[in-house]
Amino acid sequence: MKIILEQLFILYLFLCLGWFFGKRKPKNTEQTGILSYLLVNLFLPCKVFRSFATNFTTEYLSKNWKLPLIGLGMLVLLVLISLPLSKLLTKHPYEKRVYQYSIPICNYAYMGYVLIEESFGSAALTGQILFCIPMIIYTYSIGFVLLTGNGFSWKKMVNPMTCSIFLGAVTGLSGLKLPGLVTGILSGASGCVGPLSMLLVGISLSAFSVKKLLRRKVLYVFSVLRLVLIPLIAFGLCKLLGLDEVLLFAIIVTCMPCGLNTIVFPKLVGEDCSLGAGLVLTTHALSCVTLPFWLMLIT
Repeated sequence: MKIILEQLFILYLFLCLGWFFGKRKPKNTEQTGILSYLLVNLFLPCKVFRSFATNFTTEYLSKNWKLPLIGLGMLVLLVLISLPLSKLLTKHPYEKRVYQYSIPICNYAYMGYVLIEESFGSAALTGQILFCIPMIIYTYSIGFVLLTGNGFSWKKMVNPMTCSIFLGAVTGLSGLKLPGLVTGILSGASGCVGPLSMLLVGISLSAFSVKKLLRRKVLYVFSVLRLVLIPLIAFGLCKLLGLDEVLLFAIIVTCMPCGLNTIVFPKLVGEDCSLGAGLVLTTHALSCVTLPFWLMLIT
């Protein structure tokens, strides 16, 4: 538990630093595009590829092939739950779509992957990614449509995340040993994910008025739903169905705060992203309390 708390402290520290420096130089916050690009297209794919290339053997696959199927079942359940709940939270058409995205999808990658690897090891990270494959597909397909209003495109399925999973799996199954220089580069890039992602969260939030965001009472209702009720459902189902082997993955994918997609995707099409910013702010703030509780419960 000490390791988990240390990792949480480090991640939240970088979030606060991002907010602090964003407030000091607000004009420079628009220059973070290259950092976001590197995070999405280089650093996180390197972490995913490294994990699969190291652990994804035929033996590992034979023991864990059910993980994506269980993850799919959980995603379907959460999507079904999001439909009536989003209508209760708002009457605004676009805000309804933001809630429909944010109820099933949280910051399972940039924050969740870092936490699980640093706390439980590289093999656990591979299992978490396998469990999250349905969420990855949903994010780049239906999730993108919900947040932007753009039509579905199969091209979105070919992206750095899916490519890194595929290439990493092929490398792992083939038994190919990567040269030391390559593993060093992958390790260095992988280590950037946590600090950089949380810096970007802080910088993105610094562009908004915290007081204005926190005035929306619905954000607190949603935060309780996102950080308490949804993980509780996941925990209860795993215990009820005897799925203790996936309990860690199910909790990680449901107890994380909201990610930056609710800010980034709307910006791409000129939609108001203040609701997304409010969701990110309140869920990250309150997760300081809820995350240690959930992680302590399953360790």
